[in-house]
Amino acid sequence: MAAAVNNALIVKCRRRHPERDLLYRVVQTYWPLFLQEQERTGKTIPIFIKDEFEKYLRCGIPEFGFVRTYCYGCQDSGVVAFSCKKRGFCPSCCARRMNDEAAHLVDYVLPAINMRQWVLSFPYKLRFQMAHSAELTGQILQVFIKVINSYQKRVARRCGVAGARTGSVTFIQRFGSALNLNVHFHALFLDGVFFKPDNECRYEFYRLPEPSKKELLKLTSKIYDKVEKLLSEINVDSDQISFDESVLSDVSAISVKHKGGYGKRAGQGFGSYGTKRMAIDPRSEDLYSANIRGFSLNARVAMCGRDRLKLEKLIRYMARGPIASRRLSESFPNSLAYEMKTRWKDGTTHVSFSKMDFIARLVALVPPPNMNLVRYHGVFAPNFKDRKEIVPLMPKPKRSNEGLKIEDTEVAEKLCRERMRWSEMLKRTFEIDVTICKTCGGRVEQIAIITDKVVAKAILASLKETTIFRPLDAIWERGPPIQEDSFKNEYNQQSPW
Repeated sequence: MAAAVNNALIVKCRRRHPERDLLYRVVQTYWPLFLQEQERTGKTIPIFIKDEFEKYLRCGIPEFGFVRTYCYGCQDSGVVAFSCKKRGFCPSCCARRMNDEAAHLVDYVLPAINMRQWVLSFPYKLRFQMAHSAELTGQILQVFIKVINSYQKRVARRCGVAGARTGSVTFIQRFGSALNLNVHFHALFLDGVFFKPDNECRYEFYRLPEPSKKELLKLTSKIYDKVEKLLSEINVDSDQISFDESVLSDVSAISVKHKGGYGKRAGQGFGSYGTKRMAIDPRSEDLYSANIRGFSLNARVAMCGRDRLKLEKLIRYMARGPIASRRLSESFPNSLAYEMKTRWKDGTTHVSFSKMDFIARLVALVPPPNMNLVRYHGVFAPNFKDRKEIVPLMPKPKRSNEGLKIEDTEVAEKLCRERMRWSEMLKRTFEIDVTICKTCGGRVEQIAIITDKVVAKAILASLKETTIFRPLDAIWERGPPIQEDSFKNEYNQQSPW
């Protein structure tokens, strides 16, 4: 018999219903129309993008498979639907990946020392070239990392520190605040260097002074020169880099240039709402940022590594997904409005676009396959020989002579190497323990994994958990053809993308 538990202390966990969200209903209705339009114009959709959308439409829908749970105390039964586990735009899976990466870095990678976030963004033309080129993105990232590492080692030598070691973890983000295609880097660097004092084997940390405005300008100029040299060597000088699929070129171009491709606003700028005609002082300068010909470098955010909660919150921001479904709303007529997290300098609080343009933006944000969006460098790199002396030690399982068999020890070691599980993630992030029954407080057990659609439909009908879909009424608008033009005024980037 289950022990008595105060139900007031149990956080109620309800099953997620993605089919009720506006994001799901828009994709469900307008994704087939987007495919039809591309087929009509003779353009091809990449397989990895089709797979992204098709799996998103199955994410959280139990008719496509679920895990059945059961409480032996009160005989309460429930279902947990499968996730798509994609990294394009699914809010649920991107949030899971975000929290998992933040927990892993805080617990097992980053030591309790000072850290600083460096953000590097690029001009419009280069964003377009990097959008679906993993090789070019990796080469530019190497330039960025080497410039910052050289700067930190040079400052360390001036302070009398020899043999300095640096380290960083970089997140490659592909989106801007208005869901536009904007490839840029968020790098979490050591706010100092590691070094070994004379006649000692252990590493010590030396904190460096914060960069000045003059140093940031020099660093930005050096990044610009090296990237321009790299682009000239690999002959990337055209407005449009070659894509394997024709549709990616057009969709990426309108997303980078922040223009519409469908409906009445085709070829025009996006719609915006908010407080207009706000005064912008062009002479105002940020002491922690520098901008040279569209290359923008910012190093404002720094924090003490001992504040693990604040550090984990920063990493969640760096690893977040592109879209927050709560900020998406339907606007009249036949358009969507997306609320900005922070108001732009010109007073804009919302941007609007047609529903077909919204689908096109999601297509542009899907990362290509085999592109790693998280990179480790320096002392945090897996191949660094002294990495174990710097990163926190992972908990070791009990040995076989302490009561566990050899097989149990191997299983325990495998679990230690795994990332945080779904139930542990919910407990850590939202303080929800899904392993405790919400009715009696007993233990919830996993009793079956259902993958057969016929069986799943019958079980869901008996549990009254059948999914009710409510797609939108499709309204098709076709605007004038898009006039192809180059990336004009690409260095005039006053809008904070």
